[in-house]
Amino acid sequence: MKNFRYFVFLFLALPALISCETDNYDFPAETFRGSFIDAGTNEPFQTAIGNTGIRIAMMEYSWRENPIPYYMNCMMDGKFNNTKIFKGRYGVKPEGAFVPLEEEIIDIRGIVEKNFEVEPLLRVEWIEEPVINADGTATVKVKITRGTSNPEYQQPLAEVWLFVSETQYVGDFSYSSNYSTKLIGSTLPSLDKIVTISTGWPSGIGTGSQRSFPSYSRKYFLRVGARTTKSFSGVNRYNYSTIKEITSIAR
Repeated sequence: MKNFRYFVFLFLALPALISCETDNYDFPAETFRGSFIDAGTNEPFQTAIGNTGIRIAMMEYSWRENPIPYYMNCMMDGKFNNTKIFKGRYGVKPEGAFVPLEEEIIDIRGIVEKNFEVEPLLRVEWIEEPVINADGTATVKVKITRGTSNPEYQQPLAEVWLFVSETQYVGDFSYSSNYSTKLIGSTLPSLDKIVTISTGWPSGIGTGSQRSFPSYSRKYFLRVGARTTKSFSGVNRYNYSTIKEITSIAR
């Protein structure tokens, strides 16, 4: 009976003994940081956060020829900063609403900084500051132009949005359906021309009532996004303007 108990104890303790082996791998502590720059304007590339923005495929070739990639996402102004990367040799390939870049091999040891110059599919430019109207709506003027002369990436314009949000994280990933405006079909503006957009048209077809901001003072954040019919890896991403802040008027 004693022998039986001994073997049972040994059987139960074996996994614990195995798990006590020393892990000799260093913690990921290398840094890969940088930014995306509009090659035509030398300004920060405006993008979304999350899956609809810029993502960077990281493929570690230190251990295998065909690694499974993992992805980094960028901030809204095109910056990125990952401080938890394993030391190694990586294939780096960014993807966003710009002419694709070739994969680049980068040795990541310590702090590595890399700036990418890209050609956006579209460029969205503010023409003047947003205007708060007497009826509690806001009006903006922007111009949308091609960001590249490459004919392979000059697809037709598909959508234009005036995104409005109560937070600074404004875009297709975070916006108010009450105040944002979507332009599609016959309401789409012409490229290279100034377009005026007012807040609050739910479908962008120019009928119905515009939705006014509340009758008390409050901050809102505005951003114009535009995209063509071009998709990358099944994602149809927007090009963006910078963000503007407004304060609704107490009426």
